[in-house]
Amino acid sequence: MKATGIVRRLDDLGRLVIPKEMRRQYRLKEGDSIEFFTEDDKIIIEKHNVFSRNMDEIESMYEILSKMGENKVLFLHEEWLNKHQLQISDIFLKRANVHRNIQFKDERVFMDSTERYQGCVFPIIVFGDWYGAFVLLENEQKENETQRKIAEAFAMLLIKQQEH
Repeated sequence: MKATGIVRRLDDLGRLVIPKEMRRQYRLKEGDSIEFFTEDDKIIIEKHNVFSRNMDEIESMYEILSKMGENKVLFLHEEWLNKHQLQISDIFLKRANVHRNIQFKDERVFMDSTERYQGCVFPIIVFGDWYGAFVLLENEQKENETQRKIAEAFAMLLIKQQEH
C-alpha cells in the first residue's frame, strides 16, 4: 500500500472528504458509488463497479450478439470499453445515456473516426440510474430484428440481476 501523506478528519456526521486530486486521479465524480472493504485493521475504499461480477457474462452476451449478424455490437461501460480499447465520442455517450430504448441515425460514435452510424441503444437502468447500454451499429441494408430483440433481452436480464 502506498502512503499519500494526505490526512482528513471525520466530521460530526461521520463524513470524510476525498481529496480533489484523488477524485480526479481515480475519476470519481458526484453520484459515484463507493464500496468499502476491510483487511486486518485497514479500511479500503474502491469505486463500486456495478457490473464487475457480470463482466464474463456480458462478454458472452457480446459474443452471441456479434455472431448473430453483420451489425457491430458495443457495450457502453467503462470497464468493457477499456478492455476492448474503444474510445467513444463524448457526444454519443451523452446521447446514449437514456432511460428508454432509442434508435439513432447519422451519429459519430468513435472518437478516432469520422464515420457515422445508425442503430439502437438498449440501456441498463437500475432503480432509475443509468449504468450502461448495449448498442447495435446497424448497416442500412442489414437490420436484424432478432439481434435487436436479443440485445433488448440481455439488457433486461442485466437490469433484473442488479435489482436483486
